Amino acid sequence: MLYSAGFEFEYALVSGTGTFHDFGDLDFAALQHALADGSGTTDEGLVRGDLGIKNGYWYLEGDERFDPNGVFTSMLVKGVEIRTPICSNTTEAADRLIDLQDDLSARLDPLGLRLGIVGFNPVREAYVLDPPLNEWEQRMRAEHREYDHAEVSNLSYGPDINLSFPELSAAEVVEVTRRLTYYSPFMVPFSFSSPFHAGRPWHGPSKRTYERTWRRVAARCFVGSPPAGAEPTMVHPPRIPREEGRIEFKAFDAFLSRDLLLAGAALTLGVCLADDLPGLADTPSRDLHQRAAMAAFADPEIAAGAREVLTAAHRALAAGSTMGAEAGHLDRLDQLLRAGRTPADSLLDAYSRTGLMYLSEGLR
Repeated sequence: MLYSAGFEFEYALVSGTGTFHDFGDLDFAALQHALADGSGTTDEGLVRGDLGIKNGYWYLEGDERFDPNGVFTSMLVKGVEIRTPICSNTTEAADRLIDLQDDLSARLDPLGLRLGIVGFNPVREAYVLDPPLNEWEQRMRAEHREYDHAEVSNLSYGPDINLSFPELSAAEVVEVTRRLTYYSPFMVPFSFSSPFHAGRPWHGPSKRTYERTWRRVAARCFVGSPPAGAEPTMVHPPRIPREEGRIEFKAFDAFLSRDLLLAGAALTLGVCLADDLPGLADTPSRDLHQRAAMAAFADPEIAAGAREVLTAAHRALAAGSTMGAEAGHLDRLDQLLRAGRTPADSLLDAYSRTGLMYLSEGLR
């Protein structure tokens, strides 16, 4: 089946001396000025928003604040996001992401900043809105659910795996999104990269999944004519014509390397195509996600579910005449599952050697 792909990848910002930076000390105006006029500003396939921040292939990520009259004042910056243009396959999208990462790194270097990779802010105890939301902000956030749970989203980092299948109907796109939502707790351990909280190791490999995934959607899609009864937080109208039919898997932690990103994308693609996976859900399971976050493959049900989705993805990709490269990426996940390890174990190993709780070289 033909498909197109793209990645959105959130990075933390760190110094060359090992300091983790976030909304407590990042200057929105200075960063916005330094990163302005990047590549992609003329790409009509990008959703830009109405504040002028998402203008190009990279932009600042954080919590937007407004005055009592609804005028945008600033952003409490958690990091920066790169989004690729639409590509013909996941490998092309990964190559484009690396190119953009290198360009962005050159922009950040004069500021003494580097791109860091971790699934959850490793040093903050909590994100507290300061000042508290004013009445206008409270009304706006009640109407726009994408602002829900900023206390979690402004501490977490991760990729969105974007896939589109031109042969699928709107009803089939929604069904695939429901399948991803159901199998999310068995997919995400392959990405776990947030074993730290408040400056020390946490109780499991994914503080991000424990706090976030069941509060927010695991997957969503964009279709103009959704089937009756479609879950409104999962199914959205396209914001631009090219968004029609886009499926977005949002539950992974931040992948630590290019090969893991490609493996996670291949797993997502395989689950989308695996119509022999019967599970469907409209909302992500809190219980299963939190169990996965605490124990990963040491939980027998999570390990069995991971083996099920991985086997189904292998089978689905092997059946596609053009999916050979994608199928090969799954071997990396087979290795993790056999070893009972997640990428968080590699971060913990590095922490024991260096004291650092994140990667600071970007994807490689």
